[in-house]
Amino acid sequence: MSIRANMDITEIISSTIPVSSVRVLVPPVRLVSAALWQVVERGNVQDYGVLDTFVTEVLAVIPDLMSYRDTVQLLMGLRARLVLELCLSDLLDSETIQQQLDRIRTCSAIHMGQEISDKDVETSVSHFLKLIETLLEQPAQREHYFQNMFPEEFGPKYDFALQTLVWEFLSRCHRFSALPPLSWRSCSSLGVT
Repeated sequence: MSIRANMDITEIISSTIPVSSVRVLVPPVRLVSAALWQVVERGNVQDYGVLDTFVTEVLAVIPDLMSYRDTVQLLMGLRARLVLELCLSDLLDSETIQQQLDRIRTCSAIHMGQEISDKDVETSVSHFLKLIETLLEQPAQREHYFQNMFPEEFGPKYDFALQTLVWEFLSRCHRFSALPPLSWRSCSSLGVT
């Protein structure tokens, strides 16, 4: 079998290994991480809820994976951006927005199963909740905000900060789930030669 020199790795893998086999070769955490990284890298805000759920579930199992402040910044960042995207929609779904706002309220108060009080976090949450209330109740204010203030407050700097937090979270997941390298000695003790 000859392989062209300029063939990239994905072409090589797809031409030699069936896709179903790749799932067995690549640990599930890496597959999920790659998919979630694409969500945040591409800015697919409509999928931030999936990313939020994954982060929340992992942190419920491994609460010390990230500090309180990083956890809150990550979860609040995802949730806030998702709520704003929902507010941008022509068809405001107040029930869905309210569910997300409730998640923001609980995120700021609970970490590792403990109630924690952080004045900076509480102030940020309070300001954000007031902003959303204003945007929902005053259509003219909403239009002004999204045209003039939103690009500055939730633009490229915000996206970069969120990507940085997601990258740190995913990196810590990989370090936490790393298996020790397989040695020949361990194989021979299992009867593998």
